[in-house]
Amino acid sequence: MVKAISVPKLGLAVVAASLLALPPHGAVQPSHAASPRAASTLVVNFGQAPNTLDPSEGCDLNTLGILGNLYVLLTQYRSQPGPNGTTQEDSTKIVPYFAKSWTISPNGLVYKLTLHSGVKFPSGRPVDAAAVKYTFDRALAMGSCASFFVNDDFSTPLIKSIQVVNPTSLVITLRQRDPNILQTWAQPSLGIVDPSVVQAHGGVQANKVNEWMASHAAGAGPYLLQSYEPNSKAVLVANPTYFGKPPATSKIIINFINSDATLLLQARSGNADVTMGLSKQSVHSLLGNSSVRIIANNTAASEQIGLPWSNPPFNNLQFRTALTYAVPYQQILSKVAFGYGSIFYGPFPAAMREYNAGLEKPRPFDLAQAQALIKASGVATPVNFNMAIAEGDPIGEQIGTIIQGIWQQLGINVTISKLSQANYDSALFSHKVQSYIRYDGPSVIDAGYYLGYDMQCSAGANLSDICIPQADALTAQARATANPVQRQALWNRITQLWVAKSPKITVYADQYTTVLNKRVKTFFYSHDFDFRTWSK
Repeated sequence: MVKAISVPKLGLAVVAASLLALPPHGAVQPSHAASPRAASTLVVNFGQAPNTLDPSEGCDLNTLGILGNLYVLLTQYRSQPGPNGTTQEDSTKIVPYFAKSWTISPNGLVYKLTLHSGVKFPSGRPVDAAAVKYTFDRALAMGSCASFFVNDDFSTPLIKSIQVVNPTSLVITLRQRDPNILQTWAQPSLGIVDPSVVQAHGGVQANKVNEWMASHAAGAGPYLLQSYEPNSKAVLVANPTYFGKPPATSKIIINFINSDATLLLQARSGNADVTMGLSKQSVHSLLGNSSVRIIANNTAASEQIGLPWSNPPFNNLQFRTALTYAVPYQQILSKVAFGYGSIFYGPFPAAMREYNAGLEKPRPFDLAQAQALIKASGVATPVNFNMAIAEGDPIGEQIGTIIQGIWQQLGINVTISKLSQANYDSALFSHKVQSYIRYDGPSVIDAGYYLGYDMQCSAGANLSDICIPQADALTAQARATANPVQRQALWNRITQLWVAKSPKITVYADQYTTVLNKRVKTFFYSHDFDFRTWSK
């Protein structure tokens, strides 16, 4: 759901924060806050472990899912009813969190934030405007994933200045209008860190990782890190001085288990209260099991086949278009994803507010049409190329095997190359693969953020080398447009351009599946795994 990225090294100076004590902490009512009474212990099994515990280095879903519980953020998503008696995030609505209110200047450039007062880190130091500035400055200086979020995926620095007015007042001035910035501030990579703890453990060095922060926490979130064994286990306990309503569960034991068979066994036996990251096949095997509930949430991520335009014959529009008609979408959704997803063809899956069902209709599976387009393209067959997938990606491997057999009928011979995760990422982001299968989607659920890396002509993370200059110009216009109707009209025009160019193959939009033991009473789904209301 979150891309791995290579971000520019901005090397901006970090300004140390003021570490003044504040009066007793206040309180906030998060939109999906829990009951004041915390109880019990929840066992949560994850299929993958986080890469780091440092919010400034957090990129992938599994990392961000832990971080959001250890740190407070300026803003958060509103909640709404979810499937099967649960709740879920509403990515279209941003509400206050540590920033209890804000005003925006008429030109959309100046954000004046009022913060909650009296909030403290476990060290006793204040969570205040200076700590927020330190967090943002640290992210920019380190030049890692968090700097990408600070700039909301703009290719040039977005923030002009951050002014600490007093402990509870902050003024952030942008260089250009960005109506999406409040959503960006809800990302766990911008969790507010304790400057005193960071400075005591290596401080901030430009473009360098803080090794201590990679396995420790320095936040004031709803949970504190009691213990951590990388790639094995983390234990979180409720923060007694958390400024919002206390979490519903006093302790959460998180096991990182990379064996699908073990995850399934523990879910079935009841040893796990919540299981995340289980394969769709294993989830499907639990249908009808009265001891569990299966929760399927629509996501902004999708399974994709990349056809980089820089690699012939994918620079041929008719040839690319032909391949989009040579994929058995419904068969893959049914047999590989076991129905947990939806079919579309366009830049935005249905979980994104910019999605337009009328413009993103699924492409049919039509081999005759594919054959006719290949003939019209002038590309001589047979065509031979490699397709990269990551080791440990069974869905990608199954999709590759299916299309390999079908495309052979068209005179297209595909060799599947399984690469280690590190080599796969390196090859993709250095644009050294002929084609690829990838699970991808934006961590900030916004079209401008997504297309800013996935479609923009000059973006290094544009893995398919898509380049539609007219669409880039419209994207820049849309990102600066505050009126939602006008903004959507621009996204619709971009969608039409995207579909007409057939830049890649969107196989299906994914549904994230979670298995809950029947003991679990409350569950809130967010793409960054907010534990605050989880309880049994």
